[in-house]
Amino acid sequence: MEFLKASRRKSLFSELLYIALNIALAVALFALVATGSVALAVVLVLISKWRILAVRIRYWWANVLANIVDITVSMGVVSLLYLAGTSEQLGLYLQVVITVLYALWLIVLKPRSSKRWITVQAATGLTVGSWAVFAAAHLVPTVVVVVLMYVIAYGAARHILVSREESQPSLLAMVFGLVIAEMSWVMYHWTVAYGADVFGDFKFPQGTILIALVGFLALRLYTLHSDGRSLRSADAILPVVFTIVLMIVLTVVFHAGAGII
Repeated sequence: MEFLKASRRKSLFSELLYIALNIALAVALFALVATGSVALAVVLVLISKWRILAVRIRYWWANVLANIVDITVSMGVVSLLYLAGTSEQLGLYLQVVITVLYALWLIVLKPRSSKRWITVQAATGLTVGSWAVFAAAHLVPTVVVVVLMYVIAYGAARHILVSREESQPSLLAMVFGLVIAEMSWVMYHWTVAYGADVFGDFKFPQGTILIALVGFLALRLYTLHSDGRSLRSADAILPVVFTIVLMIVLTVVFHAGAGII
């Protein structure tokens, strides 16, 4: 009985330490970016992923692939913290909100392992990653945007496919990555974002919404196919029509209300 009590105390201590360290990481990123040390924040993110390489060399690549979504979210948060800081009136408040959300990602969302939560993790990585990339697209060459979006989309797709025990997760993830990369090349030359002057450069890119819609559609069609249902059924056609119509509305109707990045 004493052993069981000691194990419980140890488990509780480990959990509390895990929470404390992750909160400390989120706060440290906030402090570094707020003081203008963005490069140090990036270095801290890389150091925080030391467990990826804390195994034999032959497992490094597999660990990197398995952690693309987590790395994407962490790097994206650094970028969003920097963009939020460009707002003179709301910068500090936006950075605090982003920091809290990142802490929740580390403590609540990231450790989950059910299929539903893994899908949410992948969606978060795709959204945060594309937001960060397109928000800074005007500062880097086209090839950088395309390559980064390929990696982000590949990682998000593979994250879901592996959890569903797909026989060829890498191949299907590469196909999705190529589709998103091609979309990114087009959107690089026509990048618009939604926001107000009070938010500074912290705006939401239209490309992120379009990519999220494509990701939703791809997941829906894949799920139907995996369940053995026809892709010609209403369950497949309706999401396709919905996605196409919504993309047209966003790019045509709401284009006038968006700003060029």
